[in-house]
Amino acid sequence: MFRQWRLRRRCRNLARKCQQASLQSYIEAFGGLNVDTLVNTPLISVDLELTGLDARQNQIIAIGWTQIDHGRIHLDSNRHIMVNAQQSVGESAAIHELMDSEVAMGVPLATGLQILFEAAKGRIWLFHHAGLDIAFLQRACRAWAGVAPPFAVLDTMHMEMVTRKRRDQPVKRGELRLSALRARYNLPRYTAHNALIDACATAELMLAIASRMDPSGSLGLQPHVRYF
Repeated sequence: MFRQWRLRRRCRNLARKCQQASLQSYIEAFGGLNVDTLVNTPLISVDLELTGLDARQNQIIAIGWTQIDHGRIHLDSNRHIMVNAQQSVGESAAIHELMDSEVAMGVPLATGLQILFEAAKGRIWLFHHAGLDIAFLQRACRAWAGVAPPFAVLDTMHMEMVTRKRRDQPVKRGELRLSALRARYNLPRYTAHNALIDACATAELMLAIASRMDPSGSLGLQPHVRYF
């Protein structure tokens, strides 16, 4: 009860300082989030494409997401947004297969963030390796809206790591990568690579992990949610 009161107070303070209406609305709704079972908790699976791995120096060049409701992925919610970054994609082009000319055709980051947080309102975030993407989103939001918003997050990589540690199973290098974990859960391999495909791949992995943890489909999410 005290934790929920503190969260709501934090959200009220952040909302007052927020300079963008869409993010303000997201923050206000965040204070009333109810984390229940997978079936009863709306999720948004998100992936970012970046020019590098340092949130202080590198930039977001694409955002992809899909929504999960009632334990099902809604493909009609899929969205992929190219962002007009102010720096070259550099070595990341070898991974994302994006060229500087493609990125130049994207929308301003502020536009991408507005659409993203409108889609994320009232939902728990889902990432694979959440810390990296959240660092970029928080930094981007400070520049855009004057505040770093709160996040309630499920992280498929972290969930798998915790599960293996509890079972005293060693984790070898590379085993927690998205593609490696999908293979472990007998999910198909996606040869293409972009933010939307990875967001959908993470959503599928989350459902597979949840099914293995609780075959009844009523996995409680609260023990697995982390707050940022």
